Amino acid sequence: MTPPNQNKDEPKDTSGKPNKPDPCIDKHRLLDRLVFETRWALYPMNAGLMIALTIYLLKFLYQVGALVMHAPDLITGSAEHSHELLVIIVDLLDQAMICSLLIMTIVGGHQIYVRRFQDRLAAEGPYWLRRVDTIVLKVKLGLAFTGVSSVVILKDCISLNVVPKEVWITHVVIHAVFLGTTLVTAIVWRIMHPNGTTDHNTSSTGNPSN
Repeated sequence: MTPPNQNKDEPKDTSGKPNKPDPCIDKHRLLDRLVFETRWALYPMNAGLMIALTIYLLKFLYQVGALVMHAPDLITGSAEHSHELLVIIVDLLDQAMICSLLIMTIVGGHQIYVRRFQDRLAAEGPYWLRRVDTIVLKVKLGLAFTGVSSVVILKDCISLNVVPKEVWITHVVIHAVFLGTTLVTAIVWRIMHPNGTTDHNTSSTGNPSN
């Protein structure tokens, strides 16, 4: 009888000596492991993005504090002050969207390329994180870029200074490129997932997702 742990297709050693490991196989396994572990290189990159996010947050809070300090003048001021308030709010909106873009890149990239979050953390996180794949992340990042570029165009429209025509056209073209590439990516995702579901239809525990 063939032992239960022995594959029938494996050659049998009739000499009675233990089989020696193949050095080529061990070398390939080591190379595979090294390639597989390169995903951890994203950790220091994400750490750098987190530092940039912290600096951006401090700048945002500083501008909010300055807005609060000048709130009486902006509230009771003339129409020029109202326009200045609008410019400040749009600038804060631009910073908030860039922070959201950074968070989406850090969290989504870690989930896809490094390792999946634990079930408890995934349950506490946003819904899209539990159903994200590479194309979904690209679509969401594309929408975020489109939102940022639209805010830039809005800042050009309400700017106190005259924006050169060339600069305005450049911003519009960039916005159109972001919008077009995001639309194409979304169409590709829809073609690959005609039922509207991602490939991650199971959780890390193997239970079907709702």
